[in-house]
Amino acid sequence: MQKLRIEKAGCWGSIDGVFQQLPVGHEFIAASIPPAFAGRVSVVGEVGDRELEVATPGDNPAEQAETSSKSKKGK
Repeated sequence: MQKLRIEKAGCWGSIDGVFQQLPVGHEFIAASIPPAFAGRVSVVGEVGDRELEVATPGDNPAEQAETSSKSKKGK
């Protein structure tokens, strides 16, 4: 994985779920340089594999207390 920085205008992608022209200076992580971005981005550095943690309701006792108190209020 590589951290890339937009150096020239003309690259399009999604930021926070909105498809738009990526601003010059925007940094993002990609497996490799996308062919359409060749000559428009520079490699800032290498990034190791990342794991995504996803919270699920009920894993945290404090969350369980909040959930049960919310359901009681609705009755």
